[in-house]
Amino acid sequence: MKSQSGEVARKMMEGTFHSESLFYEYVPNHVPKPYAWGVYQADPSTSFYLCDFHDMTDEVPEYRKFVSIIVKVHKASMGQREKYGFDLPTHLANIPNDNTWQDSWEVWFAQAMKQMFRIEEMAHGKDDELDLLKKDLFEKVIPRLLRPLETGGRSIKPCLIHSDLWPGNSMPDAHTGEILIFDSCAFWGHNEAELGSWRAPRYKMGPPFQEEYHRVMGISEPQGDWDDRNALYALRYDLLVSALFPMTEHGYKFRGMAKRELTRLVEKHPEGLEGFEDVALPSFTPLQED
Repeated sequence: MKSQSGEVARKMMEGTFHSESLFYEYVPNHVPKPYAWGVYQADPSTSFYLCDFHDMTDEVPEYRKFVSIIVKVHKASMGQREKYGFDLPTHLANIPNDNTWQDSWEVWFAQAMKQMFRIEEMAHGKDDELDLLKKDLFEKVIPRLLRPLETGGRSIKPCLIHSDLWPGNSMPDAHTGEILIFDSCAFWGHNEAELGSWRAPRYKMGPPFQEEYHRVMGISEPQGDWDDRNALYALRYDLLVSALFPMTEHGYKFRGMAKRELTRLVEKHPEGLEGFEDVALPSFTPLQED
């Protein structure tokens, strides 16, 4: 059981219950069964979330088994919604997502990034260099990397995204060995967005996890944009960690990481969407089934 006081906590517990309940529908053997959320009768200012208890081992899950669970959710849910978003706010730690439904993945992701930038700025204050980089991000980089997914005869379908997959939220059951995933921050989005948190070495879910996912799911077209799309999705998590540690050396470290990656992407795509040439992009060959 989780419990916490305050209005933010109420929204966190409600979002967690609905998010975990949806994941439980797809992989009931790999999500602690949710039961309820609500407020304490004796203290209505304190909210709670209740689910099954599992003893777990604190270790990075075996990548093939882990990826098979994520692929199962993605494949089964893909196309079950026509729009991108979620019915209510969900939270990365205590940071709320803007889950407003959108017809376009590009629009939804830009919306989510604007929310993350706002909260990160509240944590550390304004940064003139970051403001300039943000302008180019929204005007050039995001259109360049995300609009081709849904134009030129290409298309993607929303699927259910956990969005907070790292070893702290995915552990083996101590008794059965089954990998459990929990603390989801769900939304319906581009399946590759799930891999954003896997990019950073701090999460210990790097190339083997990504390659196994590609082996089964392939890579969205245009395939040559894969690495930069992944870097774009990973930016959101650097900003998240920065926001979680306001006015601290640790937080500023992650702001610096985000600025460096932003700079790289802006310098690589200075013309924005006008610089997109489909035929000029190298192609990744999806890994095949054994």
